[in-house]
Amino acid sequence: MNTAICTGFDYAIPFEQTITMVREAGFYTVALGARPEHSGYATAAGRAVIRRLTAGMTIDSVHAPFPEGDRLFSLDECERGESVRQCEMAMQAASELESPIVVIHLIQPYDIPHGEARDRMIDQGRKSIATLAACCEAQGVKLALENGQRADYDEVVAAFLTEFDMSHVGFCYDAGHEHVQGTCFQMLERFGDRLLTFHLHDNTGADIHVLPYEGTIPWDRFTSTLQRIPYRGNLLLEVDIKHSQYKDPDAFLAQAKARAETLLKRWKNASATGEGA
Repeated sequence: MNTAICTGFDYAIPFEQTITMVREAGFYTVALGARPEHSGYATAAGRAVIRRLTAGMTIDSVHAPFPEGDRLFSLDECERGESVRQCEMAMQAASELESPIVVIHLIQPYDIPHGEARDRMIDQGRKSIATLAACCEAQGVKLALENGQRADYDEVVAAFLTEFDMSHVGFCYDAGHEHVQGTCFQMLERFGDRLLTFHLHDNTGADIHVLPYEGTIPWDRFTSTLQRIPYRGNLLLEVDIKHSQYKDPDAFLAQAKARAETLLKRWKNASATGEGA
């Protein structure tokens, strides 16, 4: 298990400089953020640059474009089709870059009560996920469905993880998203056997993506929970400098690395002592 960081911690920093900085901070595993215009993963030329810049590193995952890839439940077929195309583009990029995972959101309009309209949207989402699951299988990558900030969102994530019970479809656990709901690690405990990757960040109730231990997530419970599930992938931070107390990028990355290593060490210690088993 390695510590890793998403390249979107500050989209104002050019991608080439971002990779240099994260490498100097001690990260040798990265995830490509949800804005392909930043990394360039949407084009063949951009992917060639990524391969050059990340030589000697590994790419944990590719995030499908946000918000362009988040209309998978749309009742507008043109909009839904374009969202599927954007996600498929991320899958092609992941395959070419030898990244094993593509992470997608299952965004749908919230606060729609159970009934015909919601059912129609979920049917649209089901068609989208079926298409993307087939694309992932063909591309030799895995599709990770990410949990969200609302219970009605996670209800659909849980239903689709159960329905699409395939080796190439799994789960991306976003710790900060579940904490916004006032809960922690319930989705991780429920679907830990399907876990493909993490989005680890902290907050105090709003989705601000600060560093672990800058918010109120009980990280000791996280490492204890992790010890009980069969996950051996990376500890991936999806953090953002904007709301952190560390405004200098180098200091921010140094803290990110130190805190990721703390989580990793505590997980290893919990595993060695049998804590939480």
